[in-house]
Amino acid sequence: MFEFIKGKIVEKKEDYIVVEIGGIGFKIFSPSDFDKDEAVVYIRMRIKEDEILMYGFKTREERDIFEQLLSVSGVGVKHAFSVLKRYTVDELLDIFQKGDIDALTDVPGIGKKTAQRIILELKGRVDFIKNELVEDIVQALIGLGFDKKESVKVASEAVRETNDIQKAVKIALQKLSESV
Repeated sequence: MFEFIKGKIVEKKEDYIVVEIGGIGFKIFSPSDFDKDEAVVYIRMRIKEDEILMYGFKTREERDIFEQLLSVSGVGVKHAFSVLKRYTVDELLDIFQKGDIDALTDVPGIGKKTAQRIILELKGRVDFIKNELVEDIVQALIGLGFDKKESVKVASEAVRETNDIQKAVKIALQKLSESV
């Protein structure tokens, strides 16, 4: 399977993009708004009897939430795309954690029962996304020459404050500079 595709975006439509790599154009369905001409697109492939489909996302976290949404009974690609178009990863993690059914029913095509099922099934299952964020921040801090043990501590604290990786790295760096 593909982890990501990096190439030139040659076409943008409402529900898909075409990424050119080595003279081949890959049609990738996506809820994300790619604003650059060159991009890294994180991929989820689905192989069916008669077709191969690629779904693309700006971040791994966005892709992971998409996969989790698809695991919920009654939620298909269209519903998952609608949710990801309406909310950011940070907002969705907060919605799942708080059990905010009303926020999910604001998404076109998501009724109260589906929203309840999404909250019920995903409330505890999306914590892994925060763990991946912590790992990414720790690797960045180690790359900057900081101690691993201290990096893990401040990265965990930073992720409690925000799910945005850039903000979390800044918070972690501030915490490390305060402890020096």
